[in-house]
Amino acid sequence: MTQGYGPDHGQQGQWGQGDQNSPPASPWGQPEQQAPAAQPQWGQPSPAPHAGSPMSSPAQPQWGQASPSGAPGGYSGGYPGVAHASGMGTGPQFGAGDGVNWRRVKLIGLILLGGTALVLLVRLGINLAAFIGADDLAASGATGEVGAVGAGSSLVSLLLYGLNFLLGTALLVLGIIAAVMGRGRARAGGIVVAAAIPLSVILYWIFTFLAGVIWGIVTGASGETADAGSATLYYVTAVTGVVHALLVVAILALGSFFVHSTASKKLSA
Repeated sequence: MTQGYGPDHGQQGQWGQGDQNSPPASPWGQPEQQAPAAQPQWGQPSPAPHAGSPMSSPAQPQWGQASPSGAPGGYSGGYPGVAHASGMGTGPQFGAGDGVNWRRVKLIGLILLGGTALVLLVRLGINLAAFIGADDLAASGATGEVGAVGAGSSLVSLLLYGLNFLLGTALLVLGIIAAVMGRGRARAGGIVVAAAIPLSVILYWIFTFLAGVIWGIVTGASGETADAGSATLYYVTAVTGVVHALLVVAILALGSFFVHSTASKKLSA
């Protein structure tokens, strides 16, 4: 009664025992499945991809890594010149790479040279008018009446004095701008031009004093009475005025030349 039908002569395996060639059975009577292969954990490197697979493409640049250099002549993300402080490209270059707009400085220097020439013409015109009307102005001091020449010279001198004031103010402002914008000799030239305007006023009073001294010497040597209404005083004042004008214009021209020539050299470098 213990034998049966089957390949094992009717003998069945006992609970917990099985055929030696069969896979081990689980405690529930089912064959035990093979455990799957361990998967890579977070932070562990993945297995190397096979050659030719989509995952074997070259590594792409990560955030923070430098991008490949651009092709020659291509757009590099900025202007040629000085690099920005943030490192995100380059900024515009104003001629010499020092951040100065030398084209504008050169234009200011050119205006300063033109203004200096105008100042010379105005100052010479003032003194020429005083020289021409010296006799009529001297006669008006004695008679109280001003002749046509004296009146004309006085009117011309008044207009020229007003124009001289406007030119001096403009040169003062442009000299300050050149000193702020420029570098090196251009800055020094702007300072010279700006300083020449108040210096001109100081020199005017110095030359006026010298004119009075010279007038006293001339009248004493010629035996002429030192009359405040004499024509000699106007002549001496006109001559000293010309010397004063030439000195001031020379200072202005030197400063203007520094500004213009320095900017020209920076642009041509």
